[in-house]
Amino acid sequence: MMMTYLMTYWMMTTMIIDNRVTELLNATNKAAKQALGVDNAGLMQLKKIYGETKAHDVLLQCMYMVKIENIFNIKGDIPWFKDKTLTYLVTEAELSFGSGEAETFYAGALPAGYMTQKTDSEMDMTFIETLNGDIFKSYRACHKLIFNADGTVNEPQKYAFKVTIGLIHNKKNNHIAPVARSWIVCAKSGRTEVSSAGRSEIIKETISFQKLRPMMFER
Repeated sequence: MMMTYLMTYWMMTTMIIDNRVTELLNATNKAAKQALGVDNAGLMQLKKIYGETKAHDVLLQCMYMVKIENIFNIKGDIPWFKDKTLTYLVTEAELSFGSGEAETFYAGALPAGYMTQKTDSEMDMTFIETLNGDIFKSYRACHKLIFNADGTVNEPQKYAFKVTIGLIHNKKNNHIAPVARSWIVCAKSGRTEVSSAGRSEIIKETISFQKLRPMMFER
């Protein structure tokens, strides 16, 4: 399964660590260690903890993949189903881990509560628009699949598709995304902003996807 991902030039070059830990690791003489309130054993313990923590490595915010899949074989000229490179144009995306609703009550004067159901509503993605307007055309084509000219609405299988968002490792981008979720969605709304002052700004469009089956592909 081929994964597409967007790489930006905002790559992390250093790890930011707590100022106090930095001072402790750089303390070289007894007077400095005493001033910081740590002895040799404490310093070695801190170095060990720091090394163990650093070994976890990190995921970068700019390293992610987006997939849009036509799993119901919807017919029509819909660019983002045919051209997988369009998902490289996603500059921002929401990755929900899941949520739920709860009800509360009072037992005497004490508040209590319980969970009632899982919830997931919609998510936004921001795309860079192409010269041919592929994102706009994709959204309009998907949106038209929902509603008929006579005012009726089609069943979900005629307009739904699958969207996957995942976080990938910058050094292991061919591996399975360690954080990923998928949903069956439809194109709910789309918008962009124009400005006479934006002489060198690229057009970005925000597409909102309604989650129809939030948990079907949950891993």
